[in-house]
Amino acid sequence: MRRFLLLAITAGITIPIVACSPKKQTSIEAVVVETLVSATESWNGDSFKYPKGQAEMSLEKITAQPGFKTPLHLHPQPGIIYVERGILYCETSDGKSMTVGAGESFASSQDTVHHCENNGDEEMVVFVASAGVKGNKTTVPVD
Repeated sequence: MRRFLLLAITAGITIPIVACSPKKQTSIEAVVVETLVSATESWNGDSFKYPKGQAEMSLEKITAQPGFKTPLHLHPQPGIIYVERGILYCETSDGKSMTVGAGESFASSQDTVHHCENNGDEEMVVFVASAGVKGNKTTVPVD
């Protein structure tokens, strides 16, 4: 019984040490970190500012069919957009526009009225990450 107890204690000490050995850490070398967006202002020149209140992060996946067009709206918080599939076209009320394709990303406008649309011929999938305020909408419709 004492031998079994000694074996169990020894295994309990050596297994974690082996698990942390440099040979196990070689798998970390296979990780690649690629910054897709790093911005101090939006694609159309809006300066970022965080709204007051309890911070709430959100990540939304938007799937839109060809021809889909949003109503005019604005975002009261900073955000980042990644286009996974399709083509996203956005235009501000003052006429600035951009087209973004699959695999591209950008910092969204903030407090600028705009619309976006899928003007491609395939389904569009877009991921939107926002740094907003709990209880507040991240997209505000504008008349």
